[in-house]
Amino acid sequence: MSWARKVAALFVCLLILAGALAAQPVIRLKRRSLEARADMQAHRVGPLKRRHSGSSHFLIQFSTAPSRVQIDELRRRGVRVTSYVPDTALVVAATDGTSFDDLGVTYVGRLDELDKLSAEISNLEVESFVVVEFHADVDMAEARALITERNLRISERQNLLPNQILASGRTEAIMRLGEWDEVAYVFPASPELIGGDPVACVGAVIEEGPIAQYVKVGPGWPRTGAAGSPVALSYFLGQLTTKLPAGTVQSEIVRALNQWSAAGNLTFTAGTSATAPRTINIFFADHAHGDPYPFDGPGAVLGHTFYPPPNPEPIAGDMHLDADESWRVGASIDLFSVVLHEAGHALGLAHSDKPGAVMYPFYKLSTALSADDIAGIQDLYGVSLEGPPAGAPPPPTPTPTPPPPTPTPPTPAPTPSPAAAPSITITSPGTSLTTTAIGVTMAGTTSGGSGNLRVTWVNDRGSSGTASGSSKWTIGSVPLAIGANQVTVTVTDGANRTASQSTTITRNAPVTSDSTGPTLTITSPAAMIISTRSPSISLSGTATDNVGVVAVRWSNTFGKSGDASGTANWEIPVVPLLVGTNKITVSAVDAAGNTGWRLVTVVRR
Repeated sequence: MSWARKVAALFVCLLILAGALAAQPVIRLKRRSLEARADMQAHRVGPLKRRHSGSSHFLIQFSTAPSRVQIDELRRRGVRVTSYVPDTALVVAATDGTSFDDLGVTYVGRLDELDKLSAEISNLEVESFVVVEFHADVDMAEARALITERNLRISERQNLLPNQILASGRTEAIMRLGEWDEVAYVFPASPELIGGDPVACVGAVIEEGPIAQYVKVGPGWPRTGAAGSPVALSYFLGQLTTKLPAGTVQSEIVRALNQWSAAGNLTFTAGTSATAPRTINIFFADHAHGDPYPFDGPGAVLGHTFYPPPNPEPIAGDMHLDADESWRVGASIDLFSVVLHEAGHALGLAHSDKPGAVMYPFYKLSTALSADDIAGIQDLYGVSLEGPPAGAPPPPTPTPTPPPPTPTPPTPAPTPSPAAAPSITITSPGTSLTTTAIGVTMAGTTSGGSGNLRVTWVNDRGSSGTASGSSKWTIGSVPLAIGANQVTVTVTDGANRTASQSTTITRNAPVTSDSTGPTLTITSPAAMIISTRSPSISLSGTATDNVGVVAVRWSNTFGKSGDASGTANWEIPVVPLLVGTNKITVSAVDAAGNTGWRLVTVVRR
């Protein structure tokens, strides 16, 4: 299976490079950081062994982030980029005679042997399991031969990345793998990987190559307030999965974000727009959804995340999750565990070499951040300021005073009983309903709970929303698909406790001979493929039918959807656009359930 296919088949965490970076040129590796200096001499010969002479892997650094022109020139010279090292370096495969002159390169050298070995390997037993990661261009048949020739054993795992091998043997022999040019990095295998086949995260990916395990990523979101103030971020929840109650999905996502804000000096608040600056847009989508990494249905891909700046707004930090996965709470595939890991990437963290960390590159069920995760987030953002300012004089020592007479203890007040857990009841339409209508009104009541109550609903056939009211709630219209629709209504209280009730509404096609679908026309924009720099677009048009159009709806592959205003003459004032290819489908529906549709492709630059 090719690298590109495997990237699309695994849980992908994305980084897209945009523009020149203003940070001080530093090569950030796990074992060391190299600062660009005028006296750094380029060197091309090192102690590393090669299975085939004539070609090696080089670490090359530029004075600023490599531009598209520089990368294209590298490729013209036969150089292959195998990974990106934030913020100014690349690891490339090149022949020994390749010239890097006139490219703005400030340093050329091979990775040192220790750069390839995780510091965690020194803690392993005499016999151990490790993940051996090879450079992306290495022939994996050659990689397997290198492993077995070192008297190491290979354990097959389906969910490893295509350039990784799970190997075991004497730690002394494992550490000598760092001598070989083809080896990129070696790090400990987790108990879950040794005993099973957990899903892997490929790490950050850009067009020029992946972010390898040996890279340390930073610096995260910039601070906008005063020194020491929290880094303020927002989150926006778009289309949610239908596999769990909407309230449960929301509370699990917020719970994962709160783990990071409790550990580092940063805050999350609910945002009002998916495209607002410093906003992490989180939504579920299936298959192609407007970026270069389409989902592939159930299994393999769980989601992907765009790293924070230097990624451009509005995609910086955005998290996309695969709607086709069987999302669960407290079991695989656990929504909290996945979002907890992805939120670390959204904040700028790289993968950890520690098997017990949330940010370890293979997924496991998690309940909280590890000490390594907390250290990482505090390294980026610091901890909340506590205690007196640095340099303040110590408070004066109080003069001792005799203790007062012991008073008679008052009668303790009765401890108030905790608020009862919330509950919800559907009063209309009851536990089941059969209808030919395209939508149905629902109503019910709630009781118990603490704080403000919020009622949400989700239809397992693909729609969701928020009810009006709380103690007595109503839903104006739940769209129905032909067949059985299981509608789940959930109440969430101020303590994030939830309760749900479901009803099954079966929609039968009306007894009619109408098989003619509506005709839909898009009059604005005039072209069906357009390019724009605007964060949104408006659409309008007409729809006709032999009986009558009852609704016009739209959806964007990035996860947003809604209803148009009007039917015969319809209008959609605002469709939010994300950077990349947005495929907007507009559909007209008649009373018999027949549809007609048109597609507009909008490329936002």
